[in-house]
Amino acid sequence: MPFESVRGPALPVDSPGDVAALVDLLGPAATDDRLRNSLCDHFAYVAGVHVEWFRPHQERVVVELLGGFQVTFDTLCALLHGAPDSCVEHLERELRRQRSPWHLDVLAAIGTEPALTVAADVVRSHGGADELENAGFWTPPSGPLRQRFSSHRLALQRRPVADLAELLGADHPVGLPLDRVVRRPEATPVDWHFLSLRAAALPGVPAWPAERLHLVETDDGWAVAGTVGDDGRWYDESVEAEGPPEDSERDNDEPDGRGMVVLRPFDDTLVYCNGHILSTPDVYGMVGGPPIGVYSNPSCRSCDRLMFHVATVTNHIRGHGDGFRSLYICEDCRVTSCTASNWN
Repeated sequence: MPFESVRGPALPVDSPGDVAALVDLLGPAATDDRLRNSLCDHFAYVAGVHVEWFRPHQERVVVELLGGFQVTFDTLCALLHGAPDSCVEHLERELRRQRSPWHLDVLAAIGTEPALTVAADVVRSHGGADELENAGFWTPPSGPLRQRFSSHRLALQRRPVADLAELLGADHPVGLPLDRVVRRPEATPVDWHFLSLRAAALPGVPAWPAERLHLVETDDGWAVAGTVGDDGRWYDESVEAEGPPEDSERDNDEPDGRGMVVLRPFDDTLVYCNGHILSTPDVYGMVGGPPIGVYSNPSCRSCDRLMFHVATVTNHIRGHGDGFRSLYICEDCRVTSCTASNWN
């Protein structure tokens, strides 16, 4: 089984009965850090491979066992999506008794209109919009929360390319020349291309006016944004700085690190470890799912709405910088933003 628990004993996850046994362990896990951490790895595997085995337990977990249910937010969204209204009613009662960011997270993860309506009402009354925005949910002036990411998760697995011609013909290239990405490469703050993704291949991502979406970087700040023309290239770039500029020691046009990615479904061919899939050979990120959640996520520079999270990769996909690189879009304003963050 492609599953590794580095935080405790590895338990079987081969049948619906095994998942029921894991759920039973959430009770003692509430007071056992080692068991709680180990179960996080197990439930990440369940969320990727057999989410249907968990659905019969949604209500019990939310109503009785949340204290031992410590999982990553993308796992939470996969396992609790569509949980029954009885869960929402329970969480609403708990929030009236004592406001808890964790209960808000669970409501957002459930993702039904009643859940998102309750969460939005709580935020507008008592605050907490920033925390939910970091998790990928926008609180509009009225109505329910709006989920700003696709629930369809795909792994990004990198493969080499033979030459520039193969790179230029790939659906999802890594290391494009900058003149394929920006209109004015001689004047742009963009100095590194990580990845481009063919928009039509991304389930759940809003319609986009160009064939591809580009994940790029600048050494002048933590975020760079640009408007996208019909040709898919950026123009009118802007940089949001955090700290002093850093000089890059590498040239984007170096052939080292060029490649392409293929999109792989979440299934039992991935390695699930430490709550994620990045232990899978040559897998360096994910399309879909919520953003990392521990860093501020960008709002559109034109309309100020929380941007839609498309993908996050590690810098190892092309060996530049350090940490995570994320791609966001505003589908209405045709603005793309890319952020750089250190390891969390």
